[in-house]
Amino acid sequence: MPPESGNKTPLERLRDRLYAPKTDAARGTPSLPSASVAAAAGWTQPKPHAPKAPKKPGLPPAILFVAIAGGFFLVAVAVAAALIIFGGRTVSTDHIEILVDRGTPTVGSGDRIPLLITIRNTNPVAVSSTRLMVDFPTGTRSADDIATPLEHYEDTVGDIPPGGVAERTVQAVLFGAENERITIPIRFEYRTEGSNSPFVKEASYDVTISTSPLSVSVASLAQVSAGQPFTVTATVRSNAQTPLQNAAVLIEYPPGFVPTATDPMPLAGTLFDLGTMDPGEEQSVRVTGTLAGENRDTRVFRFTGGTRASAESTSLAVSYTTTQAPLTLEKPFIATTLALNRDTTGDTVLTGGETVEGTLNFLNTLAVPVYDASIIVKLSGSALDPASVRTTNGFYRSSDRAVVFSKETESRLATLAPGAAGIGTFTFATLAGANGTSLRNPVVTIEIAISGRRVNERDVAETVSSTITRTLKVRTDLALSATARRTTGPFANTGPWPPRADEETTYTVDWSLSNTVNSVAGAIVTATLPSYVRYTGAVSPEGANVSYNASTRTVTWLAGDVPAGTEAKAVSFQVALTPSTSQRGTMPVLVTGQTVTGTDRFTGAKLEGDRRELTTQIENDPAYQGTFGQVQ
Repeated sequence: MPPESGNKTPLERLRDRLYAPKTDAARGTPSLPSASVAAAAGWTQPKPHAPKAPKKPGLPPAILFVAIAGGFFLVAVAVAAALIIFGGRTVSTDHIEILVDRGTPTVGSGDRIPLLITIRNTNPVAVSSTRLMVDFPTGTRSADDIATPLEHYEDTVGDIPPGGVAERTVQAVLFGAENERITIPIRFEYRTEGSNSPFVKEASYDVTISTSPLSVSVASLAQVSAGQPFTVTATVRSNAQTPLQNAAVLIEYPPGFVPTATDPMPLAGTLFDLGTMDPGEEQSVRVTGTLAGENRDTRVFRFTGGTRASAESTSLAVSYTTTQAPLTLEKPFIATTLALNRDTTGDTVLTGGETVEGTLNFLNTLAVPVYDASIIVKLSGSALDPASVRTTNGFYRSSDRAVVFSKETESRLATLAPGAAGIGTFTFATLAGANGTSLRNPVVTIEIAISGRRVNERDVAETVSSTITRTLKVRTDLALSATARRTTGPFANTGPWPPRADEETTYTVDWSLSNTVNSVAGAIVTATLPSYVRYTGAVSPEGANVSYNASTRTVTWLAGDVPAGTEAKAVSFQVALTPSTSQRGTMPVLVTGQTVTGTDRFTGAKLEGDRRELTTQIENDPAYQGTFGQVQ
């Protein structure tokens, strides 16, 4: 309990009075201490506060954000403008400019094009170790020598100081198809002081070919009968300003087309070589053949003019222009199919002395009968043996070498009803032996003439006819002769003869090629040596293209072209025999696997031949005796 007031000290009673709350008797609220008491206690009454002024409203947040963003944008624009006007101090490929000036952006194919290439350095430092490179499309030629390909140009332009300029003029002869757009990549490499790797600046220049160096025009019928021979002629003209080398035209035959003759002969497949064409020169390619198909079918020939990469190439490296020639097929009134030795393709290649069996199938395709139908098969050509012609149900008219099928030999031909069919057969042979060796590019031509009478849609009788022509080519006979000798020939052979076991004896091997009626290209002769036979390397004549592959033990003679009917092409080489004791009493093989291959230039046929192996039994040697071939 608090101490009673009577027991308090004077100091405690004074404190109680000072801090005791006082009450306003009128309102019943505590009153502030009086001024005297406050003064006695050291307390001062606070001054009354002055009234506050009302607060002003601030800017909205959206307006404040827009103001800040606008200020940032103005600062960025000012910085960018300063960089553009005064330039940066950094080294960059952006400070390298490549400008190309050649006048107009078009050029005629085969024309010379000068490219003025300007390189400007806006870097704050010099550039050095420079390289300018320009890549041209395939087929581009040097402006200094049209025969020299130019697909890449490279040169240095020296050091370029800050703000400096370097120029180079690059000249080339461009080729391309008409309206073809060509992009020429340009690359500039350089270094700067203190850099370890090169900087690369790339650019390109576009040029459009306004005219093609070659134009192809085609002359042909618009409509042809199925099975009837026709000719398509393509005329190729050079529009180039300079001679165009290795010009060629590629023909794409439509389905069902069977070529029977071409002028000139194709280089390979359907690629025809035109050689070097001077400005304005024209050359023609003619193709004759037949088309098979349904009535009203459309067939399209495509002729592509261009150049080959080299004289040895058998394909187009650059195609300049393509021309199409459409033809519409009409159904023949009598459909006729000729099979020779059961082959109807039209690409039959014969050999000298071969007997050929011809089968003629015919069918009336009209809706009305054909009366007095006649089929005449006329045979001609330098390779035909006229005395060999035979027929079973026709008549051979020897005066004009024609086999006739008519109502006299085949009764159905008197009135050939709609859809009626028939067959005629005949045989003939090609010349052989001495009768054929004097021929050059021999052929047998078969011309079939079909005629008859029909009643047309207006009930008027009329004569109808059609023809078919087939040309058969006779391949050449490429023959390999192989012999061995010991005592004669271009080499002085050594060693014991007869050969002795474990001792080396040398022999001369002779190869010769003979050819009959057509020129042969790319003749190659190969043979294999047994393990006990060594190739010495001696060859005659000196410089002949004879080689030896030790890993395959193959001797190869690249004989090349073999003209028709000329003297035999020959070569000799030397081998060394070291027989084993196990071969005593035998006549070992010197050369085996002898083969010859080549291509008939006239027929395009692949030629192959072989010869038996050669042994030590060399009876053609004048000094050979009965036991000289056996190992002792």
